Amino acid sequence: MIPFKIQERDGFLTMDDFPENCIFNKVKTGCGATTIALTNNENYIIAVPTKELVVNKCYPPKDKDGNDNIWKKSQIQPGVSPVNENLFGLYGNLNRTVKAKLKKFLTKDGKKKILCTYDKVSTLIPLINPLEFKILVDEYHNLLKQYGFRTKVINQVIEKFELFKSHCFLTATPIPEQFKPEIFAGITEYVADWKTVDKITIYPCLCQSASTTAAKIIKHYQDNGYFVLDGVKSEEAYFFVNSVREIKTILTKSKLTNDDCRIICADDELNHYKLEGFEISSSTAPAKRFTFVTCKAFEGVDFYSETAICFIVSSSNNKHTLISIDMDIPQIAGRIRTKSNPFRNKIVHIFNPKAINYYRPFDVMKEEIEDELATARKRVEQLNKEPDTKILEQQDKEFEKLGIDTYIIKRNDRYEVNDMVAQLKLYQHWTMRIVYKSAESLIESYKELGMVIGKAHEWDIKDEDVMKKALTPPQFRDRLKRFCDLKEKATLTDSEKQELKDITDKYPFLEQGCEKLGLSQLRRTRTIKEIKVLTE
Repeated sequence: MIPFKIQERDGFLTMDDFPENCIFNKVKTGCGATTIALTNNENYIIAVPTKELVVNKCYPPKDKDGNDNIWKKSQIQPGVSPVNENLFGLYGNLNRTVKAKLKKFLTKDGKKKILCTYDKVSTLIPLINPLEFKILVDEYHNLLKQYGFRTKVINQVIEKFELFKSHCFLTATPIPEQFKPEIFAGITEYVADWKTVDKITIYPCLCQSASTTAAKIIKHYQDNGYFVLDGVKSEEAYFFVNSVREIKTILTKSKLTNDDCRIICADDELNHYKLEGFEISSSTAPAKRFTFVTCKAFEGVDFYSETAICFIVSSSNNKHTLISIDMDIPQIAGRIRTKSNPFRNKIVHIFNPKAINYYRPFDVMKEEIEDELATARKRVEQLNKEPDTKILEQQDKEFEKLGIDTYIIKRNDRYEVNDMVAQLKLYQHWTMRIVYKSAESLIESYKELGMVIGKAHEWDIKDEDVMKKALTPPQFRDRLKRFCDLKEKATLTDSEKQELKDITDKYPFLEQGCEKLGLSQLRRTRTIKEIKVLTE
């Protein structure tokens, strides 16, 4: 990696453009990198991994002055952004209406920005002159992470990116060197040379059941009106859970309703079925006390909150929730954009690691993959020399059936070894079988991340006891003191009113005690029994 001198102010990039034909490791999330391509004096195709990211940029939750934007669901659709006439958001079905909008957009004067999902890159090629556009492949590490279920789309991105005027693969969490596919190994990689340092604090929360612990945290918020971490009160929570089924389990255990939460996940029939009546929301919808987020919005999406804490939920019983320490955690650390939020760079990681008595060591797995790749290389050599077209046609059909299970791919009528599959297998093995095999290995992975992620971050891994203490139920006398404090206030905020209601719902006799004894005497009492005796 080559250090790249950047222009920045207050933690935000102020460059006119990115270096060309390279991988650019911006190091920090939330530093305004995508905004450069969205606002500079170049035509850009900005390819992103999710629809949610397109929507979030085209229909931002906040305006330029920091005020809330309220968008109706019917307003949000592919087309020109209502806040930027030079920006076209493209995702979903490219029907006649969307094509007509795009054609009209392309005839306009001025620089053009098309923000699209990865699958639309190849679709755009016949509709534009690629040599008139630069392409920015945002969150490029997803080309490896998502290869298992977006194989065709990612292959198209890899095949087409060199057709554009220039290309840049952008990320704050690059693919680790030991898992980097050959297609990227030969591309120059620059790393932003930041002079400022962000401190990110991780609070490990080891437990028996991740969903039960998440529900317990929610109950703390409900019972007290807030959750206390390091002596500071949080009145809102974001739960990053990469499984809709796991989210439903937490909703059921905590007895939440639609009024209490919003759920940001893929808006499809299967997820509606899994959620059984809960609404599917988006990052542009008004915030609620509890927000649940799947990988649809782990990266690039902006959230705003004055007091929200980000909780990551990882269950060893659900492999989809075992998110990566090196790529996912730093991304989630940058989701809350409100600078005044005291928890902005703090993450609570709830996990229940499952000790594995026997597992294949990483070196053994790597040797097996290397043997398989060597066999694939020999097979590729044979196929490229094969003169019989019928044999090749039959082979193509077999490869198509195998899909992700083959290391061989056909590009431009020639067969090649596709090591994306091999590197994905290694990466998944490392994450699920090595990192999460025990509490000790997970904590050690965090420590290693702190050493290698770069000088723009300072990582602080808290002791497990911090969350154990935070989850200890408050004593009655703590609730009594808070009740008296709230009753003495001349005016209450909406959250304080809710907090007071939560306390009196749990201890209804406090209102009677306040009326009969007065706040001064009520404060001096110590027990529930004493108050009840005095008010009889």
